Amino acid sequence: MNDDYLWDGTGEPDAEVQHLETLLGRYRSAAPIPDFRRVVVMRRDPLWPLAAAAALLIGIALGGWYFYTAPNRWRATEALGIAVVPHSILRAGDVVRTGQGSVRLQSSAVGTIDVGANTTVRLIENRSKRHRLALASGTIHAKTTSQPGVFVIDTPKARAIDLGCEYTLTIAPGGGGALRVIAGWVDLTHGYEQSLVPQGASAVITQDGELTVPVFDDAGPAFHAAIQNHDMTAILRLARTRDAFTLLNLFRDATPDERMLLYDRLNQLVPAPASITRDGVRYWSPSSTELWWRPVITATGLQAIKKKKGAFDGL
Repeated sequence: MNDDYLWDGTGEPDAEVQHLETLLGRYRSAAPIPDFRRVVVMRRDPLWPLAAAAALLIGIALGGWYFYTAPNRWRATEALGIAVVPHSILRAGDVVRTGQGSVRLQSSAVGTIDVGANTTVRLIENRSKRHRLALASGTIHAKTTSQPGVFVIDTPKARAIDLGCEYTLTIAPGGGGALRVIAGWVDLTHGYEQSLVPQGASAVITQDGELTVPVFDDAGPAFHAAIQNHDMTAILRLARTRDAFTLLNLFRDATPDERMLLYDRLNQLVPAPASITRDGVRYWSPSSTELWWRPVITATGLQAIKKKKGAFDGL
C-alpha cells in the first residue's frame, strides 16, 4: 500500500491503520500497481473502429460476390419438386431437367423463364445481344424485358424469337408443339417459313415442322378446327373482323383460287388499300399484301409490333 493513502486527516498517521497495514503486509505484491489509466487509453485507440469497419466491408463484398449474377448469366433462383440443375449459375452447355417439379431461371439481361414439369432445356448461348436456349420437350413460360431478337428458343422443329413479350411454349416428345403469346409478339420460324404471333393468339408446330397461321384464342372452336383442317369454306364463313389478321396470313399457303375468296372476305372485314387489287393477289408474294397489314392490325386492336429490323417495317 502507499502510505499517502493511510491518513486520518489529522496530520499524523492513524495507529490502528498502521497496525492493520502491518498485519496485511505479508500479502503485499512485490510488483508495481498496474496503471489502469493506460488500459483505458488503449481501448480508445482510434484504429480499432477502422479495423471493424474494414472487416464489415470485406464481409459485405464477399456476400455481394456470392449473390451477384452478371447481367448476361442465368441463375436458377427457385427449384420446386424434383429437378436437376447442374449449377445455380448456368454455363453454356448446361442442361436443366425437371421431373414432377419446376425451376425458375432468371437473367437481368433477359427476364424470367419458368421451366415446367417434365421439361428438358439446354443453355446454348448467353452473350450480350444473344441468349439462346434449346427446348427439347416440355413447357416453358417466358417473360422478357430484353430488346427484340435477343432471346431465342430453339425447338426440334422451329425457332421462337422473342420480340418483347410473354409467352408459353410447349413441345411434345416428337418435336411438334404449340406457342401461346400472352403479351407482345413472337416470331415463330421454320426455315423460310414464318408465323408472327401476336398477343392473345396461338400457333401450332406440326410434327413435320410446318407452322399454322396465328389464331386468336378467343375465336370459336369451330374456327380453330377449320384452320387446322384448312377448310377454307368454314374459315371464310366464321371469320370475324378480329380474325382478319388470320385471313391475311393465309395468303401464303392458299391456292390462286382460294386467294380470290380470301381477298373478297378480307375486303369485307377490312377494306383493302387502293393499290391492292383482286387480280394482284392471285399470284401472291409478300409484297402483294404488304400495305394491308397496317389497317388490319389497327382493326384487330393489336399494339404495334416491337420488331427486329425488317419485320413489319413501318408498322
